[in-house]
Amino acid sequence: MVGGTVYQAGDTVAYGGATYRCLQTHQAQPGWEPPNTPALWQRV
Repeated sequence: MVGGTVYQAGDTVAYGGATYRCLQTHQAQPGWEPPNTPALWQRV
């Protein structure tokens, strides 16, 4: 996860050994890692 990166709804990322699907298009901010923001990311 890189601050400032724009993630589109439906994108998938690997973070902390897990895969997450983006639920809402957003620009990454510090503290918005997938485990911390369930409104933005769903573990798959």
